[in-house]
Amino acid sequence: MPPTMDVDSSNRGTMENELQIATAPVNWNNFELPNMRPFVPFPEILDLMVEAGYRTTEYDRGFGVDPGPLLDAIERRGMTYCGAYLWFDFLDEDPFAAQLARLDDDLTLLTAIGCRHLIVADRLRTHRIDLAGFVPEDRSASLSEEGYETLVANVHRMAERARNGDVSVHYHNHVGTYIETPWEVAEVLSRLDRQFVDLCFDTGHYAYGGGNALAFLTDHLADIGFLHLKDVDQEILDSARAHRWSFLDALRHYVFCPLGDGSAEIERIVRALVAANFAHHVVIEQDTCKGDPTVNARQNRDFLVS
Repeated sequence: MPPTMDVDSSNRGTMENELQIATAPVNWNNFELPNMRPFVPFPEILDLMVEAGYRTTEYDRGFGVDPGPLLDAIERRGMTYCGAYLWFDFLDEDPFAAQLARLDDDLTLLTAIGCRHLIVADRLRTHRIDLAGFVPEDRSASLSEEGYETLVANVHRMAERARNGDVSVHYHNHVGTYIETPWEVAEVLSRLDRQFVDLCFDTGHYAYGGGNALAFLTDHLADIGFLHLKDVDQEILDSARAHRWSFLDALRHYVFCPLGDGSAEIERIVRALVAANFAHHVVIEQDTCKGDPTVNARQNRDFLVS
């Protein structure tokens, strides 16, 4: 298990000892909302992660693609990389084929920096960004049977190649994509071949999409190989639905709130993870926040381990 403890932290608890806690660059730099707050360049962002108490982070392409500086920066700080997030166009063959052709270079970089987990999602789509949080239950805005089959077949194509490169692939449910709602997640999950890919389950996105994150996690723990832990401000989410805000508008209103302040039952989720001896990475995320993101990142971590 990679080291995740801040040596001078006063919050050395059971949760931290038993869970592989990590952070992600999106806590500081959200590329969907580039003007939301000042951009933090690499490697300064690593210093802020350490200041917030983290020793493990996801890699981001904004860090660069030269493995030498990437390794030097984390080794100087006693850190490790745990995963990397990539968008794919799993539904359109030409752009997907082009991305697949570049995948070997991505895999070579990830393995060179010790990053063995690849988190993937179908790309954000404008009409689904506009429907976020209120996707019609009649499934008229969801994929057809053929669409699900195409998406999963292409996920398997890239995941098989990644496995040959000794990188595990985890599919991420995401608001603003075709895999947002509980029924859409269920459709994908029913088709995934676990020898190639499992889930990167995002508690906040699932709750935003109308699901019960605790119930899903409890029922499908064996299907989850990577976890993104975030909470949802129910009042903001209710306003987003009432006023038909897009996903990006909801982010601007800080729909993802500090852990424990929202409706995603984070405390019960964490206790369930510990009780089940969850052995995979738990990445704490808050895509946007009021105030200083480093302070928020530390407070989120302290909540989890307290």
